[in-house]
Amino acid sequence: MPDALYVRRQRLRLLCVPPGPQVQSKRCDVKTKFVTHIPCTPCPAIKKRVCPLGWIRAFPEKISQDCRYEVQLGDSLLSMSGCSLECWKDVVQKACCPGYWGSQCYECPGGAETPCNGHGTCLDGIEGNGTCVCQENFGGSACQECRDPNRFGPDCQSVCSCVYGVCRHGPRGDGSCLCFAGYAGARCDQELLTCQALNCPRNSHCSEEAPFCSCLPGYTQQGGKCQASDPCRPSPCSPLAQCSVGPRGQAQCRCPENYHGDGTVCLPQDPCLTNNGGCPSNSTLCLYRRPGQASCSCKPGLVSIAHDSSAGCFAHCSAFSCDRSATCQVTPDGKTSCVCKEGEVGDGRACYGHLLHEVQKASQTSMLLRLRGTFAMLDQGCREILSTSGPFTVLAPLISSRTMNASVAQQLCRQHIIAGQHMLEEAGTQAPRRWWTLAGQEITVSFSRFRYTYKYEDQPQQTFTIHRANYPAANGLFHVVTALRSQPPPELPEDPKRTIGQILASNEVFSRFETILENCGLPSFLDGPGPFTVFAPSNEAVDGLRDGRLVYLFTAGLSKLQELVRHHVYNHGQLTVEKLISKGRVLTMANQILAVNISEEGRLLLGPEGVPLRRVDVLAANGVIHMLEGILLPPTILPILPKLCNEKQHAVVAVSLYPLSSSWDALSPPPLPLLW
Repeated sequence: MPDALYVRRQRLRLLCVPPGPQVQSKRCDVKTKFVTHIPCTPCPAIKKRVCPLGWIRAFPEKISQDCRYEVQLGDSLLSMSGCSLECWKDVVQKACCPGYWGSQCYECPGGAETPCNGHGTCLDGIEGNGTCVCQENFGGSACQECRDPNRFGPDCQSVCSCVYGVCRHGPRGDGSCLCFAGYAGARCDQELLTCQALNCPRNSHCSEEAPFCSCLPGYTQQGGKCQASDPCRPSPCSPLAQCSVGPRGQAQCRCPENYHGDGTVCLPQDPCLTNNGGCPSNSTLCLYRRPGQASCSCKPGLVSIAHDSSAGCFAHCSAFSCDRSATCQVTPDGKTSCVCKEGEVGDGRACYGHLLHEVQKASQTSMLLRLRGTFAMLDQGCREILSTSGPFTVLAPLISSRTMNASVAQQLCRQHIIAGQHMLEEAGTQAPRRWWTLAGQEITVSFSRFRYTYKYEDQPQQTFTIHRANYPAANGLFHVVTALRSQPPPELPEDPKRTIGQILASNEVFSRFETILENCGLPSFLDGPGPFTVFAPSNEAVDGLRDGRLVYLFTAGLSKLQELVRHHVYNHGQLTVEKLISKGRVLTMANQILAVNISEEGRLLLGPEGVPLRRVDVLAANGVIHMLEGILLPPTILPILPKLCNEKQHAVVAVSLYPLSSSWDALSPPPLPLLW
C-alpha cells in the first residue's frame, strides 16, 4: 500500500432506476480520492515508471525529488537520492441513501421518507435486505397493519368494541363499527326489530335510517344473496405480485419468483447478500445482475480458470509482465508482484543495476553496439568505482575498438566520470553548466540547436556531442556521447612501490606540504606500513596561510601545526574516491569528523568549508593521496593567531621562509617583512 497517502471524500447522490416503473433505487455513494507516491527510484527512470494497477498518473506530473532509496552493491549499502511520482485514484464505496437497501438501493417498504410507514426500522444500506422490523403493536411487511386485527389508532393500542359488525381497524382506522343487518348502536349490540323482520342475507347491512338490506362493502347482490365481489379488482397487492381469490373469498397476494415479501410489498432477492452469492470471497467479487441472479468476477490482478470465475481466481505471472532479471512473486493477498534482484532497483517491470551493468545492457541493443568498446574501457579502468559506489554520472563514448591497455583505460575512464547525478532536461537550458571529472578536469556543457555539447577546459578546441541522455542506473546515470577524449590527463606522481612519505618528498606539486611535515616536529609516520589516506594541500593552498598564520605555526604554534597535519590524515585504511564517497564521513587523526559532500558541479568537497579535491587516487605502497585546493583547519586550533588583550606589543620582524624549504623559495619570491 502506498507509503504517503491522503484522501479526499465526496458524497455522490446518484439516481439509478432499473428497468420497470415499479421499483426505485437511490444511491449515496462515497467517492474517496487516494493520493500516493510510488517508491523512490532513480530520477532518470521516473519518466518510465508506471503507477500501480488501478492508479492514475497525476496531470500535470508531480515528481518529488526529496526521497532516498537504498541499493546493495557488493559489500556496500548505498543510500541514493532519487525521485518519486505522485499517483491517484478515486475509490467509490457503494452506499445507499437512508431509506434504501441492497446492492441496487431499492426503496424501503412504506417509502424512503417514512420507511416502514414510520412504525418500524428498515434494514437499509448496501448490506440490508429491506426487511421492516416493526414496533411492538404493528405488523405486515411494511408495518402498515396492527399486529392484532382487533386494534386501531396511530399506535394500535385502542381495542375495537364491535359486537355484531365490522370494525374500522388498523393504524388509519377510527374504531367505528359497520353493523351487520339487524343491529345498530356504536358497538353494534342493539337489535333492530325492523331489520330483523327483513331477514337480510349474510354480509349485508340494515339501519334504522335505511330499513332495507344492502350488501357490505366488497360484496354485490346476486339474486337474494350478497356475494363477494372480485377482491383482486382493484388489486390490493404489490404491482409485482399475483393476486388470487382465497377459499373464503379474500384476496391472496403472492410475490413472483426471486422476490420476497407478503405480496402487498415485494422486494427483489439479491444473491450477493447471502454467502457472497456463492462466489469465493478471497478471490472474486459478486456482481448483482437482476433479482435472484448474480455472477462472479475476478478481483483486479487475478485471472480465472477456463473463464469460470465461480471456481475461484488466482494470481498469474505472465511471461513478459516483469523485467527479464526480476522475479514474479505472488503476495500473501493473492496478487502478483515483480521484484528486482539484489543489487538492482526499480518497480520490477524495469530493473536497473550498477552503471557498468547498465552500459553493458545498452551495448546489446542494435542502436548502441559501439558501447561494447565503452564497456571494455570502463570495465578495465573503473570497474570498482562504477560497480560498488556512487552516485556517478558517466559520459559513455561510442568506441569502435574493444581492446585497450589496462593502464590507459584507467586514465581515460576517469576523464568520463563525474561525481553525483547530473541529468539533462529534455527541453534544454540556455545557461551553460560546469562539471568536474574524477581526473580533475573542468567541463562546460551547453545547449544549442536542440542538442547538448560540452568541452574540456584544457582542450577547448574539441567539441563533444551528447547523443542520448539520461540512461538510469542503480548508482547514477550515463549519457551516450559521440566521441572519446583520447588525450590522457597530466600524469599523477603515483608509484605503488614507494611510500606516501617518499612520494610527497620527491614531487614539486607537494613541496609546500612536505615542508610543513618536515618542520611540525612529528616522526615520519607516513613511511610506516599504513594504510593511510592523506589529503595533501596544493602549493597554492599552503600559500594562503602566508598572512602571518604560517609564521606563527612554525614558531610559537607548533602544537597547532601538529594538529593541522593530523587533520589531513586518515590512518584506518586506504580510501580511494569511491570509498570516500560511499563513506560520507571520515574521522581524521585529529579525532575530528570530516564530511564528504558532492557539489552541484560534481566536485568532491571536504569539511565545513567545502575544500575541493583537485586530484584523487594518487596510489602509494602504503595508502593513497588526494590533492586539495585548500587547507583543512580543525576547529580545535581556531583562531590560529592568539588574541593578546592584556598587553600591547609592536614589533617589525623580518621573516625569511628560505630555511624552511629550498624548493619553496625557488617556487615563490621571498616574502615581504610581516607585522606580527
